[in-house]
Amino acid sequence: MQPAPRPPMSRAQKLSWYAQQLISDAEAAEKAGDKETATARYLQAAEILLLLSKVEANYATWRDYTDKASLCQRRARLLIAQTPSGPDAHGPPNAALGGSPRS
Repeated sequence: MQPAPRPPMSRAQKLSWYAQQLISDAEAAEKAGDKETATARYLQAAEILLLLSKVEANYATWRDYTDKASLCQRRARLLIAQTPSGPDAHGPPNAALGGSPRS
């Protein structure tokens, strides 16, 4: 994590900096193959960016926040879609219990 910028910083600037850190952490986790952590970080960043966009009066800044939040959400959806789910995701149904699957 990078050090926070020097004071004085507004609350919005601190939150924006933190959201950017979460995005950087998500990218690093994704590169390392940790999709679960990357997804969580992208979603956290998107939530913060959307909260910032609600209180932003400047259109250009509002647009930046919403665009970044949208990209984070899309990236998280992509990672979720790549994660196996359902009964086949963890092997045969009774493999963990040592039994054989029913025919």
